[in-house]
Amino acid sequence: MKTILRQKILGQRKDMSGAHRQEGSQKIVNVICNSSRYQKADTIFTFVSMEEEVNTYPLIERAWQDGKKVAVPIAKKGGKMYFVNIVSFVELQKSRFGVMEPQKEESKGVIPQKDDIFIVPGSVFDEKGNRYGYGGGYYDRYFQSYPDIFKIGVAFSFQVMDFELQVEQYDVPVDCVVTENGLIGGSNHECFD
Repeated sequence: MKTILRQKILGQRKDMSGAHRQEGSQKIVNVICNSSRYQKADTIFTFVSMEEEVNTYPLIERAWQDGKKVAVPIAKKGGKMYFVNIVSFVELQKSRFGVMEPQKEESKGVIPQKDDIFIVPGSVFDEKGNRYGYGGGYYDRYFQSYPDIFKIGVAFSFQVMDFELQVEQYDVPVDCVVTENGLIGGSNHECFD
């Protein structure tokens, strides 16, 4: 069920026109940047989007313009991930996993603080904030070390199901999901304004 649903939704996402993807992505960025959560955050932890995902490049640029730090993930073998600050897109190169990552090694990644926010990718979400990623479990493992950080899932509206996803005990839900239509539920969405 999980694999079939993920494949179906990712197929729909792949079929989106570039214009629709960009328009939807910009609406998502606007919702996030107009929230008090974003305003209070010193650091925005975010993934660097791949071609078919919600485009996070405008969010990263906006964060820099607003004087915020931006931390992006580096994935390691064995399912480990950590985040490092970047100040320019020039720092990014395609990794062996095919994603854009900073090409710097740091002994210790950036540690999230109380008011920081995480922008989280996913293939499928539900209205309670449950999430199917892409199958690697990187974010779930990372969030288990930082259970109190505020997690914002970003997706296009067709990626959010109106039924509860079947998840495992180690799957970590996001606090809210933002689509091009605005805020949709989550495990703690009343804390997003």
